[in-house]
Amino acid sequence: MALPILLDMDNACSIPAADVDDALALALALASPEVELVACTASAGNCLARESYAVTRHMLMLAERPDIPLGLGPDNPLRRDRWPHFAHLDAKRRESGCELWDNAPAIGIPDKYPPDTSAADVIIAAVRNHPGELVIVATGSLTNVALALQQAPEIAAELNGIFHMGGAWPVEPGEEQWENATPDIPPEIWRDVLRFNPLYDPEATEIVLHCGAAVTFMPANVTMQTCLTEDALPVPGPEASAFSRFLHETCLPWIRWSRTQRGIPGMHLHDPLALAAAFRPELFHFREMSVDMSILLRPDGNFLTDVPTIPSCRCAVAVDEKAFLKLFGERILAMF
Repeated sequence: MALPILLDMDNACSIPAADVDDALALALALASPEVELVACTASAGNCLARESYAVTRHMLMLAERPDIPLGLGPDNPLRRDRWPHFAHLDAKRRESGCELWDNAPAIGIPDKYPPDTSAADVIIAAVRNHPGELVIVATGSLTNVALALQQAPEIAAELNGIFHMGGAWPVEPGEEQWENATPDIPPEIWRDVLRFNPLYDPEATEIVLHCGAAVTFMPANVTMQTCLTEDALPVPGPEASAFSRFLHETCLPWIRWSRTQRGIPGMHLHDPLALAAAFRPELFHFREMSVDMSILLRPDGNFLTDVPTIPSCRCAVAVDEKAFLKLFGERILAMF
């Protein structure tokens, strides 16, 4: 039986200088027979939630899956002001290197949305339609999941689990800090402005961690070790689908930008790793860790710890990179 999964994404695919790994997580879900993608929801982080909604809707149409429900979440966190975060992201869209996106498909962002697209409502309905089975894979902020839990706290007991890309554990002295893989972003910007995934809305993350459902983190310590290079990106053939052409046209500039601006061989596959952990857990090594809430609410990304505290979580600490890339390549290649 396929595993029912809801993907909650800050899908910024096709936006200059923005990551495309949410889109690849969506592609991997659509291409994997182990997954029944029952719904998608749009969160904020890499982009505004309404931008993620537009991109995800466009991709579902290209994939000929308009039947998959899609919910729109808020742009704002529960309590924090993140407009400096978005001002920085908007400025990056005009920096050197963004000309790589000149030939990428542009997706229009509508001014209005249907009134029945609440992400929280879509999450609640998905849980109730798949009691005890549904897994939420959240690759952006946790605002939508927290709002659903506030609206219907009983769904926590019906969830099969929550997988979330984000967080890190502090490295030992002399080891490379995970932020060092983003040299285009100064340390003070990480410290004072940018907040992604669990840190975008730390109060929402706190609600999710205390809801009673099993939470698994896919931390940056692991995801920064896995890259998709340009030579591994399939090239669409003459009979390729519109969906596969879109993936190629949007992934290629991000891979080249990562190589030229960040000095890394390709693009990190943060979000596909979080998805794969849900349906192919044998590719990963996990251990129980705890969340230091004082660090999370600071907010600081190094909140995962081996010091026993509450709340606890399961954390991926290693991946069989070769096996994962083989799986990922086979599944994505099958779409081209």
